[in-house]
Amino acid sequence: MIGRAKSIFFLVFLLTCSMNVFANHDSNEVYDGTINSFRWLKTPLSVNHVTVKDEHGENVSISQFNGKIVLLNLWASWCKPCITELPALDRLQNRMNRSDFVILAVTIDEDINAAKAVFSDKLKLKGLGFYRESAEVLGQDFPVDVLPTSIIIDRQGQAMGLLRSNINWDEERTDLLINLLVSGSSTTSLILDQEQHSQIQ
Repeated sequence: MIGRAKSIFFLVFLLTCSMNVFANHDSNEVYDGTINSFRWLKTPLSVNHVTVKDEHGENVSISQFNGKIVLLNLWASWCKPCITELPALDRLQNRMNRSDFVILAVTIDEDINAAKAVFSDKLKLKGLGFYRESAEVLGQDFPVDVLPTSIIIDRQGQAMGLLRSNINWDEERTDLLINLLVSGSSTTSLILDQEQHSQIQ
């Protein structure tokens, strides 16, 4: 019941922040191809209960990463924008090289072999670990209607922000954002920065 309530609250946030969680993100959501497209939650929501499976099929809980800033990226082998940005996410993980920051790239593929073929054989990703979970399971807590989707999770296992599209993870602003999050910048400050950015534009 608690998990269901949290899912409902998360959905309500998305409806108010992103206009319509099931809308076409190209026409209804602010998107400029950069980290400025992140939508920040005014009140972070716990996702500690969420679990995914690692490459061996073992359950891994978000709570196991408490103490780290987590970038949860949802992707699929049939999603071209996902495949485009995965190498950049791999480079980001290698570039940051921090013990308190981790990228969890989670495929929602039903065909796990196809996902592994793309992840390891085609893209040859080395910095990222391979994780998977069904869209049905992840959809209880996160929107999975648009891929890729990225969620920033704080050190307490709380979702802070959401991005529903691919962006350029290689740009300098990405590193600045991650460093700000790791240094302890609050969601409030990120929201204010975002509002000021919108007013300038």
